[in-house]
Amino acid sequence: MVVRKFYGKTTRDALRQVREELGADALILSNRPTLGGGVEIMAVADADVSAIATTLTPQSQPKPPRNTAQQPAANPAPPSGSGSSNAPAVNRALARTYAMPVEPLEEPPAPPPPPTPPPQPEPARNQPQPFLEHVQQSNRRPAAAPSSPPRSSNAAETDAEREQMQQELKQISDEIKQLRSLLQSQLAGFAWSDMEQRTPNRAELFRHLLTAGFSSTLIRQLTQKLPPQYDGEIAQKWARSALIHNLKCMDPQHDPIEAGGIYALVGPTGVGKTTTVAKLAARATMRHGAQNVALITTDTYRIGAQDQLRIYGKILGVPVFSVQNEGDLQLTLADLTPRKIVLIDTVGMSQRDARVQSQLEMFKQAGRPVQRLLLLAANADGHTLEDVVRHYKGEGLTGAIVSKIDEALALGPSLDVVIRNRLRLFYVTNGQRVPEDIHAAHAELLIDRALRAAQQHSPFSPSGDELNLVNAAQSGWLG
Repeated sequence: MVVRKFYGKTTRDALRQVREELGADALILSNRPTLGGGVEIMAVADADVSAIATTLTPQSQPKPPRNTAQQPAANPAPPSGSGSSNAPAVNRALARTYAMPVEPLEEPPAPPPPPTPPPQPEPARNQPQPFLEHVQQSNRRPAAAPSSPPRSSNAAETDAEREQMQQELKQISDEIKQLRSLLQSQLAGFAWSDMEQRTPNRAELFRHLLTAGFSSTLIRQLTQKLPPQYDGEIAQKWARSALIHNLKCMDPQHDPIEAGGIYALVGPTGVGKTTTVAKLAARATMRHGAQNVALITTDTYRIGAQDQLRIYGKILGVPVFSVQNEGDLQLTLADLTPRKIVLIDTVGMSQRDARVQSQLEMFKQAGRPVQRLLLLAANADGHTLEDVVRHYKGEGLTGAIVSKIDEALALGPSLDVVIRNRLRLFYVTNGQRVPEDIHAAHAELLIDRALRAAQQHSPFSPSGDELNLVNAAQSGWLG
C-alpha cells in the first residue's frame, strides 16, 4: 500500500488534489493543519486498500462497529475460506465512510482549535495491529480540526471567487441576450413568411408602412386588426384612417397660447428650443399683449444663449429672466404671477445626461405647476427619438412639438414615436422664421405627408426580398 501526502492552502484545495491523483474513491487516512497555515491530507488509493483488506482480513469474525448491533451468539463463525467474500462488504462500508464527494462542498467556518491532546503511547512492535481495525479506530477518534488560514488569505480567496462568479453570470447573461435576439429574428422571419402565405393583404400593407418609416412594432399592431377582406388601396386607406385616429393632436380649446400657464420646452441639444420659444412668445404677444407674456431661460452653459433670447425679448417688448436653480425659479415665478403665459427655455442636454432628472426635480419644486413640452427633431432616426422620449418621460410632460419637418424626408419615425408613447402633439415647426414657421399640428396633413414618403425611391428602402431581414432586425429594437 502506498500512502501519499497532499498539501494545500485549504481543505478544498487538498481534496481536489487527492481526487485528481487517486480518484473519487480514495480513502482519507488523516487530515491535519501544517505550520505554514495550510492543510496536510494523507490518503491511499481504493485499489490498494481493497488488495490489502483481502490479504489481511482475519479468519475470525471481525469486531463490529459501535453503531452496529452484535450478531447472536448462535451464529457460527464463517469458515476459513470465506474471508474474501466478506472483504467487498467491508470495503463498501469504508468507501461510504471515507470516499470523497464528486464535487467539493462549501467549507463551513473552522471551529476554534481544540486543546492539544496528550501524546498517545505507541503500540509495541511485537503486537501487530490488523489494518482494518486500525482504520476503524482512526475513524472513531475525532480528527483534528484544520486551522483556518490567515484572514487575509480567506478574504482574498473569497473576493476572487466572487469576481469569478460575477464574470460567469455576466457571460451567461450575454449568451442569453444573444439567444433572445437570434430567437426574435427567427420568429420574425417565420411570421413574415407565414403572413405572406396566409394573409398577403397584411404583408403588402406591412411592406407599404415599413417603407414609409413606421416601426415594425406599430405596423404589427395595425395589421393584426386589418379586416381580412381589405386589400390594395382599400387596406392603405384603412391604415391611414387608423393612424389619423391614433395620432392625438392639440385640441384648439387647449392651445397653450389661448389657455395660458407656465410651459417649459425641453429636449436634447440642437432641436430648436430657443427659436420655438421665440415663436410661441411672438404668437402670445399678438394674442394677449406684451404685458401678459414673460420669458425665462435656464441655459447658462451655451455661449450667447441668453443673449439670443434677450434679443427676441427686446424685439417683442417682453421681459427675459435668467435662473440657475430651484430658488431662483421659485422667486421669479412668484413675481410673474400676474402674467398670462410664461415660457421657459431650458438648457439642451443629452437624454442620457444625469441632469435631465435634476431638471425635472427643479420644475417639480417650482411652487407653481410647470407643464413640459418635449421637442422632437423630425430629421432624427426612430431609435434616437424613442430613447429621448424614454428618458424625458415623467410627471408634468404635457405633450410634444415636432421640429425641423422641413429637413426630414420621412415623418414616419417621429409620428410613430408620438403615437406609440401616447403623446399629444401640439405644434410642428418648419423653419427659422419667427413667428411664421410654427403651426398647430394637424393629424390628416401629417399622416398624408408621412405616407407619401413610401412612394419615393430611396437607397434605404428595402425591396420585397429584403423585407424579411429588415423586419427580423427591427423586431429586437422596439418589440
